[in-house]
Amino acid sequence: MKNKILLSIAILFSTISYAQDFPKLKLTPNGVEPIIVNTDSLKATDLYKKALNWVQETYKNPEKVLKAKIENEKLRIDGFAENAWWYKSLGMKQNYNMEYSVEISFKDGKYKFEYIIGQFFIDSGQKVLYDYKTFYKKTGEIRSAYADAIPSLEETMNNLSLNFHNYLTGKTTKKDDKW
Repeated sequence: MKNKILLSIAILFSTISYAQDFPKLKLTPNGVEPIIVNTDSLKATDLYKKALNWVQETYKNPEKVLKAKIENEKLRIDGFAENAWWYKSLGMKQNYNMEYSVEISFKDGKYKFEYIIGQFFIDSGQKVLYDYKTFYKKTGEIRSAYADAIPSLEETMNNLSLNFHNYLTGKTTKKDDKW
């Protein structure tokens, strides 16, 4: 019994420390900083094949979102995120949807994940007349009205990035064994 508890605690701490070590996408006034993720033992060809499978399993219409394929080198995906970010206006939480593009480049033992923010939309589908640059003052400081917008947007981006990484490295797959 004691061993099971110690094993559970060890797994919990290793999972927490792993999540903290994983590189995070960050929004700046100039856009999203790309991340480079090491995948020590995986070749570029394997990463590319797994990435194609991830697109097939993650997106509702994979043939429509996959915009570029350079075999064993790069993929470009155009996606749409519902409730991608939010902020409070007059004490009420306002949710926004967003178009985005992801470019993933592959090399042996690593990949580069680039997230490009696109158009914002309100729930009715109407385009918003501003972009992420509105979150910042000319000095690069975050406007107080958008203090919640940046962390919520970064969470959306990083959830996709981590989902992709976990799929590539075999930590999660969407297999349904109960058929």
